[in-house]
Amino acid sequence: MSIYSAYKKILDVPLLGPLAKQARNLYHHPKWDALRLAKRDKEHAHHCVDKFFGAGSPAHEYLDEFIASPYFGKEYSFGHSGDFDVMVLYAFVRMIKPEVVAETGVASGRSSASILYALHQNNKGKLYSIDLPQAIVGEAPQMIANADGHAELSGFLPEGEKPGWLIPDHLRGRWELILGDSNVEIPKLLTRLDKVDIFYHDGDHSYDSMAFEFKVMWEKMQSGGILFSDDTRWNESWIEFVAEHKDKKNFLYRGFGIMGK
Repeated sequence: MSIYSAYKKILDVPLLGPLAKQARNLYHHPKWDALRLAKRDKEHAHHCVDKFFGAGSPAHEYLDEFIASPYFGKEYSFGHSGDFDVMVLYAFVRMIKPEVVAETGVASGRSSASILYALHQNNKGKLYSIDLPQAIVGEAPQMIANADGHAELSGFLPEGEKPGWLIPDHLRGRWELILGDSNVEIPKLLTRLDKVDIFYHDGDHSYDSMAFEFKVMWEKMQSGGILFSDDTRWNESWIEFVAEHKDKKNFLYRGFGIMGK
C-alpha cells in the first residue's frame, strides 16, 4: 500500500483523520516546501558541477562561496532567476574564467549580478546583457497569456527602476547593458565580438527566439563554451537543440538547461 493510500484510509478514522489532515497541511506549509526546494536546488547544483567538472573540482567550493555571499540573497523583485540558476551560473563562470559572457533577459538583475560577481572574483571578463524592459503596473504584475499560450508575468521592473537596478556599482565596470529586442540586437553584438564563451538565455521564450539564440550563440562559441537556458519547457526548441548535439554533455533541472560545447 502506498503512503497516499494509507493516508486516504486514515482520513475515515475518528480522531486520527483530523490529525492526519492537520499533519499533511503542516508538512506542505509554504515555509517547509520552500526549505525542501532550496535543499534540492543545492543538491542538484552539486550534481551538475560533478557532471561537468568532476567530484573533486573547485566548482563545489565555488557553489559554497556563492551561497555564503550577499548575492545569493532573495530580496529581489518579481520574476528573478531561481536559486539553482544563479548557483550554477556563478560556479561555471568561476571555473571557465570566460572573457565574454552574453545573456538575454535582465529584469532586476539577479542572474546578471551573479555572473558579474564571478567575473569580479576572476578579475577577468565582461558581461553583455540584452533586455527589453517590462515595467510593473501597480504594486505587483499580473499573470497574462503570451503568444504561445503560456502564463507569464506582465512586468518585472518596479516603477522607476531600470534593468539590473540591484547590481552594485562596484560590479558594473565589467557590464554592458543593451536595451532592445534580442532578435535585433544579438546580430549587432556578434559583429563586435570574436567569440562568446558563455551564453545564458532568459529573454523572449518564444520558439523562434530561443531557437535563433541557441543557434547563433553556439556557432560563436569555441570548444569549452557553455550554453544555458531558462524555461526550456515552454516549447520544443531546447529538446530539438539537444537532439542535434546529442554527443555534447548536457544537464536539465526544473526547466533550466545546460550544454557544453
